[in-house]
Amino acid sequence: MLRNGAFSSTESINNTIHHELITQPIMETNTESKEPIVFPTRTSASKQPRNSIFPSELQEDPTKNSTLNVTNDSSSNVNSTTVSTENIAEEKEEIDIIDHSALLSEIANEFINSIPLMRQVKDSIEYTDCFTGADAVSTIASLIGTKNRKLAIAIGRSLESQSLFHDVLYMNDLIDSQENIYQLQARPNISYNRESKLDISAIIGDYIEDDSMYIASPKQISSNNNDNILMNNTQNDLPNGVFVAIASCYSLTCTDDTPCYSYTCPRRKAYILKSSLKDSKPQHTQSSEDDNNWSTTVDKNVLEKVDDHERKRQEVIYEFIQSEKEYVDDLLSVIKLIKRPLTEGAVPKLDARFVNIVFSNIEEIFSANAPFSSRLQSMQQHNSIIEVLGEVTLEYVKNFTCYIRYGEIQPLAKEFLQFQRNASSGLEAFLKEMQSKKEFRRLPLESFLARPTTRLGRYPILIKDILKHTKEDHPDQKLLTYTMEIIQNILKQVNEKAGKTTNKIKLDQWARSLDQSTLEKVEDILVLKPNSPQRDFIREGTLLLKREGTTPQEVDVVFLDNAFVITRKKVNTIEMIRKPIPVQLIQLADNEEQDKINNKNLKFNEKRYSFSITHMGVRTYTFMTKVYSEKKSWVETISERLKQVQTSCIELFSIFSCRLKINSAVVVKDDVMIFANENGLYTNIGNTLTMILPLQRITNIDIMPDAGLLFVLIDKEVIPYSIDALLKGDLVGNFKKPRKLCSGISFMEIGFCDGHHLLCAVKTANTNSTVRSYEPNQPLIDAISSKTINTKVSTIDVLIPHKQFYIPAEAKSIQFLKRDLCVGCNKGFEVVNINTLTTQSLFNTHDPAYEWIIKAEYTPVKLIKTNRGDFLVCYNKVGFFLDKNGNPSRGNNRISWLNPATNFAYISPYILAIGNEYIEIWDENNVDSVKQIIYGYNIRLFTSYTGDAVYIVSGNDIHVISRIILSRKRTQ
Repeated sequence: MLRNGAFSSTESINNTIHHELITQPIMETNTESKEPIVFPTRTSASKQPRNSIFPSELQEDPTKNSTLNVTNDSSSNVNSTTVSTENIAEEKEEIDIIDHSALLSEIANEFINSIPLMRQVKDSIEYTDCFTGADAVSTIASLIGTKNRKLAIAIGRSLESQSLFHDVLYMNDLIDSQENIYQLQARPNISYNRESKLDISAIIGDYIEDDSMYIASPKQISSNNNDNILMNNTQNDLPNGVFVAIASCYSLTCTDDTPCYSYTCPRRKAYILKSSLKDSKPQHTQSSEDDNNWSTTVDKNVLEKVDDHERKRQEVIYEFIQSEKEYVDDLLSVIKLIKRPLTEGAVPKLDARFVNIVFSNIEEIFSANAPFSSRLQSMQQHNSIIEVLGEVTLEYVKNFTCYIRYGEIQPLAKEFLQFQRNASSGLEAFLKEMQSKKEFRRLPLESFLARPTTRLGRYPILIKDILKHTKEDHPDQKLLTYTMEIIQNILKQVNEKAGKTTNKIKLDQWARSLDQSTLEKVEDILVLKPNSPQRDFIREGTLLLKREGTTPQEVDVVFLDNAFVITRKKVNTIEMIRKPIPVQLIQLADNEEQDKINNKNLKFNEKRYSFSITHMGVRTYTFMTKVYSEKKSWVETISERLKQVQTSCIELFSIFSCRLKINSAVVVKDDVMIFANENGLYTNIGNTLTMILPLQRITNIDIMPDAGLLFVLIDKEVIPYSIDALLKGDLVGNFKKPRKLCSGISFMEIGFCDGHHLLCAVKTANTNSTVRSYEPNQPLIDAISSKTINTKVSTIDVLIPHKQFYIPAEAKSIQFLKRDLCVGCNKGFEVVNINTLTTQSLFNTHDPAYEWIIKAEYTPVKLIKTNRGDFLVCYNKVGFFLDKNGNPSRGNNRISWLNPATNFAYISPYILAIGNEYIEIWDENNVDSVKQIIYGYNIRLFTSYTGDAVYIVSGNDIHVISRIILSRKRTQ
């Protein structure tokens, strides 16, 4: 039994019991008097929700006619409606008592976190973060655990009446239809992207020419907040009250058949309502036909002269002209009654800066449309029948490019207006006062600020309707078609620019809220590159993250164009609780069948719907939601993005495969190779694996073709072998160990520098490294080639010492530049002049701009010269570009590899970052995101001596050797 107080008095209950049951289903906690809440209705021709995103138990039965009737109030342009009480009473009786809180605040909070938000198009205008009326009804029905869509509509309209959400045009109340689109109202106490909290100064400069004048605005507003913070908190709370129709009576003697005595008992209301309507039939109100049309404004003799086809054409033209007049009148009302008074100081502490942002160039639009409307009105007055409309429309729509500017800034204007309304009680009072004036028909300012873009979207619809009733040989066919093309091109630009603005606002709000308390968290943010102009904020929402052996964790997930991010809210910040998952490393699974099994014996409101995302090479995450449509929307959104990133820049051409465990390999010529493993050296001549030298404990091999030598690093000794002798098989039975070139060597590198073919043997210690270089003894090689000497020559004699130098750090790699050697060591990259042996750092490690790179976790791997003449500096986790003087050559572009890389290759314009389980392909001309991922296992890189060909070896039981080539299918 509920306490008495859902209605004002016992007398009012007795007098209005049947009406109040539905028209006031909430118990207001607010003591302020409010107008009765009247729920809009719909006709029997209303459409059903999409079958593809809702389970069958939530779908509306197409064989049933809805009993929600709409009556249009033409004077106010607002739908005034009533709900059929019989329908709710009957459907409520068909289901069990609803096991859900009747508090509207709790329903509202769940609705916000569950409603699937998507991009929607209405009248050619794109709206972001929207949902359809059918989605709203299905979400509410799912949340409270009911199949009664009419009850869900009533609850939704209660939420809407307290401004939880609104129609995108601010015109219609909630209707269970796919055609009607709604947006959540910005609220300070809702998650980051739903609130009006915005740092205008951060992005205003992109849209306002004199950005300096706006930077102080948020501070001024902030200073006004303290006076009104309590009032604003109250105003912007979630909807409050109790929806009595789903509340449970707590009297132990109260049952469905014998309800208790309380007039506020929901069972008693349903019982009385059913009894009173048992023998009654639903009465429907029908809207009277609109008399304001062309046929009622002309003489009968004029109507007799035109056929039915022409009459329909004139009706649409009349609608075009009249709606244009109404639109221009609305613009004038906004300018005259709101914009100009605000500019003149009607609200203290608000000035022209606020007006310039919120109203943008609305007066320019008025100047373009007012003459157009005047010309159309004049045509209508002087001609009962308008023969040609296209000439006039074509003349004026060429001036409609001003809509592009307006559409671009409108998302920012909407945010800023809400921000100011929350901050300034004076502005809120002024706008409420204006809303009550007849010129504004009780509609909020936001509705009128949306008129320019919505009117632009209506033009093609009206023009198509005119063309449908216009003869093929009529001049308007060409003129109006051309007019429509111009408008559609403007619409396209409006949608593109408005989308970018909305995206920038959301990204800015989200990125500024991210926790940056540790270096690791900062690095994760850098990986996302939220400030990139190419970044797209695709979707976000609250989901349940499944955890083994414990209750699911509520998390906020954000899906960007380049990553899937799992976060949770903290005080004043948003914390990433897992590493961002790059889109290219996502594997998606819709757990549809498993959900059916898990939900089989659960109550309606206990069911969960899930999908899984696998971070390739890391782990799998399973997310759950109470709403089927939300799960389906997530799966569809992620799937669509995964298809978009499936590009092919690089292909693998398989050369050879074997069961031999390959530790190292070199290319002798073409695709003839020598492989090394723990048992010796092998070759693939004749596509057959053949041992050419039994030798154990080989660490690495490399070749110097000009000297005809293969160098083997074994037990820290460098030993040269004749390539010809190896390939001929002359050394297969030779177990005698040849003379060593040098010993105590940690690693070796071979390359070409300053006209010399060099072998660099590096001996390292913890704090220093010694590098010895050797070059071919060319006179001896020439003598051997010309057979001018007959004595047997040792392979050791073919090389002679070249240089020796010292590096005060532990060396890890060596790259050969034109005249220098670049030594990668734990301190960074050191450049050594091969002639003078002078050493200097590749870049100034004491420069604050490079402080981030002097970290233990960053290991220098390789330096690559690009085709553009600069250098790509490759560390295991990041890469960046420098010029020959060590300065950034491509701005501050930094490439954050998805996974620590062990080696790198360059096939212009692509950079290959090789890891153990996959190869990342990056385009040097656009390093915003990785272009391709090639998966494998135990991947290692080796190249031809000239570096022209790049090979990889991968596999576990079976090792595959592949040559990397540019894909013929790649997109530029």
